[in-house]
Amino acid sequence: MDSTDRAPAVARSRARLASSIAAFLILSPFVAWLFALAGLLPAGASVICALTGGFAGAFLLPELCQETGLVRCSMSRVTARTLTGERSVDLTRIRDVRLLTGFGYGGTFRAVVVRDRNGVRIGLTTIRSQRALVRALQHACGDVQGGPRVSPAARAHLGLGVRRHRTIHTVIIFLLLTTSISLYLGLVLELAAFR
Repeated sequence: MDSTDRAPAVARSRARLASSIAAFLILSPFVAWLFALAGLLPAGASVICALTGGFAGAFLLPELCQETGLVRCSMSRVTARTLTGERSVDLTRIRDVRLLTGFGYGGTFRAVVVRDRNGVRIGLTTIRSQRALVRALQHACGDVQGGPRVSPAARAHLGLGVRRHRTIHTVIIFLLLTTSISLYLGLVLELAAFR
């Protein structure tokens, strides 16, 4: 196995490790609660874990595959730096494309997450990399059999679909995010009070 064959495997293993750490941070309040039941930690430890580790894990998880710096971009391949290392996605072998939307103090941010048939994922954030993806998708349109699955929101964001799909996607993600944060904190507070 040469270095080009190993690169996707290394990126996937780093991403799995980082995802596992982020998932553990999200679940840390529940682990702390179990330790508190055993008398090994104070009762409020789960709340502290939720406010620190839980939110850190929830912030980190979607950021792991996002492009932080574009290395190379061509008609057939996009190579970018991510938090888990350099990744290269094959635009001639796209499996699926979806839109990742997040919210922060600066407003709404979006990344187009592309996964190829090797299992490598990159959240494309730059205009240049997204234009390369658009060209690849337009070229793949002629191949009906085995073509990539592209979500309506991703199509809309890339200018290939109806804009309202992106708006609907944004509203749904906002509602899901606010509901899940409320439920998460409510459950943690309920567990902290239960002794």
